Amino acid sequence: MTIWRVVDIIKSSADFLAKKGVPDARLDAEILLGNILHKNRLELYLYFDRPLNPGELDKYRELIQRRCTREPLQHILGETGFMNLTLKTGPAALIPRPETEVLVEKAIASTQKSDSRILDIGTGSGCIAISLAQELEGAKVLAIDVSPEALEQARENATLNKTQVSFQEVDILLHLPNIETRFDLVVSNPPYIAPAEKEQLQKEVVDFDPHLALFDDKDGLTFYRRYADVLPDLLKPGGQFYFEFGGSHQEKLILNIFMEKGYHDLEIIQDYNGDPRVIAGRFQP
Repeated sequence: MTIWRVVDIIKSSADFLAKKGVPDARLDAEILLGNILHKNRLELYLYFDRPLNPGELDKYRELIQRRCTREPLQHILGETGFMNLTLKTGPAALIPRPETEVLVEKAIASTQKSDSRILDIGTGSGCIAISLAQELEGAKVLAIDVSPEALEQARENATLNKTQVSFQEVDILLHLPNIETRFDLVVSNPPYIAPAEKEQLQKEVVDFDPHLALFDDKDGLTFYRRYADVLPDLLKPGGQFYFEFGGSHQEKLILNIFMEKGYHDLEIIQDYNGDPRVIAGRFQP
């Protein structure tokens, strides 16, 4: 009977995942094994000679088989980190990306009122809305989404992180949320991928992320045109917005959309890789 030590099973499974085209195969192998053994990656290195028992091997092989189908690591683990949050993940909502943290950080830095009213359009997992509610004590945050399944996951994440956020099911392309007063801040990470770009995406994204959260059936700019039209009904005079977008190929087009509608203080913010990622601006009638 073969005895599998930690060091042996990591190498074997990393090679297996790499042959299946999984990016960062060794890293994923270590994270999944750490999940089974309840150890972080550093602790695994301290226990390289530890043998795995049959039950641990069976559980680990099941996770590796799932990963080799390109199921995202975050779905397999059932959670991911975002800002200071731990968020439950699943097929109902887009997996939060590090790029979106830039939007949240800038929005927090620009919001000075302790009682700010904030709208998150297309909240998905709730990562933006919950982060803002957690960091901006006293803010009133409304998160909307067209997907009831995504809203259910967002509500669960708000409860998990002990954060007060209100939710509404709204299709922003057709309707506005039910509100009594307008907002100081509107944020969004909308669907911005055009159909022609689908072939450039990893299988983890195309096969497992909800297409409703990814794709604009036209040119990737539909939501920004809609936002430019409806922001006067959503923002108070002087109110700000921060919207994530797809990168340099959209930068000038999105700038033009908001310039033509007369928005003020327009700015393009780069992500951690130096790519243009967020448009910011102000509504001033």
